[in-house]
Amino acid sequence: MKAIVLFSGGLDSILAACLLKSQGVEVVGLNMITPFHDCSEESRKAAEEIGIELVVRSFGEEYMQMVAHPKWGYGSNVNPCLDCRTAMCREAKKLMEEIGADFVATGEISGQRPNSQKQHQLSLISRESGLNGKLLRPLTAKTLARTDMEREGTLDREKMRSFTGRNRVQLISYARAAFGLKHIPQPSTGCVLCENSYAPRVRDMLKHKDVPTIWDAKALAWGRRLRIDENAYCIVARRLADCDALDQLFAMPERSRCVLLFPHNYMGASVMLVTDEAPDFGETEPRISEKLAAYIQTAGSLSLRFSNPEKYASAEGGPTVRVQLGAAVEFIGIHEDPEVEKIPIIMESNRPEKSKETLEQGGEQNAESAPAEAQAEVGTEKGAVLQDTEESQSGDSNAV
Repeated sequence: MKAIVLFSGGLDSILAACLLKSQGVEVVGLNMITPFHDCSEESRKAAEEIGIELVVRSFGEEYMQMVAHPKWGYGSNVNPCLDCRTAMCREAKKLMEEIGADFVATGEISGQRPNSQKQHQLSLISRESGLNGKLLRPLTAKTLARTDMEREGTLDREKMRSFTGRNRVQLISYARAAFGLKHIPQPSTGCVLCENSYAPRVRDMLKHKDVPTIWDAKALAWGRRLRIDENAYCIVARRLADCDALDQLFAMPERSRCVLLFPHNYMGASVMLVTDEAPDFGETEPRISEKLAAYIQTAGSLSLRFSNPEKYASAEGGPTVRVQLGAAVEFIGIHEDPEVEKIPIIMESNRPEKSKETLEQGGEQNAESAPAEAQAEVGTEKGAVLQDTEESQSGDSNAV
């Protein structure tokens, strides 16, 4: 038998692959790169260590449509985990059909992640991905309904595990005892969409662009983000790496309309101005509208705001920026503007506060949980602490 295992290179996916290999299954790992998370290097190293083939693929623009309009909603930030897991399983299904594999497996554990790995959510992912009984979670299989392979006897259910919950102690013990793994991966920081400090940038992007692109997602990762108005925002570099990244973003043909400002006669911050007022990529004779000229002055003032005054105060003729518009370059004088001090940096302080009603109810409802029709679908939870239930009852040495 041959299986596709969604493979991040983390402990759970490593154990899922090793468990299947121990049953004589040929394992092919699949690592999916998203615009917000890339663990392909870690997965390559892990796949080599345990001796499995690895396929690495990337999501296209359709992923950004999913982020903007997730069918099953968001988690505590802007993480559409159920939609994302479903999309990954669909990609695994495609690979399964391409290479003639028999089923797909993941390292998911019931109850490990409160926003995507409750039993009703695992069932939802199986159904929505089109895999149904062809999707196996070997580390928690005994707590779930039997898959087609278990019912047919092609996989031995008794050799599957019944881990539940979030604690890693038993997983680490199992990894060492069952497979002799010496290198135990540290928990990953994971997808930035889950991070409180990153989510406000994503919310700002989604608020002002109905269907953002992968370029828009890449632009989120660099510098300070400041919104001038509903039609324009700036990315102000904080360090040399930001300057290089802005240069690379501007050079991409698929980019949003933007203008790039470099300090010409002073040392200071580069700024990318993103607005539909900017010329198209490669335009050789761009027209600078009155509105674009005003935006460029604001962007230049933001460069000065985040630069050392001693570096530009003595600039001959006043500070000047080199402005890239399409394929053209112009040199434009800029000046300090106290009004730009009022433009806030988009950061975690902009995150919506919990309502008084929510606080009185004792917590915030997780928006990512599946709708009621999905919640009514399946099973009970096995507890908040990771445990291999059958072995714990029998006094197995791996038990906590």
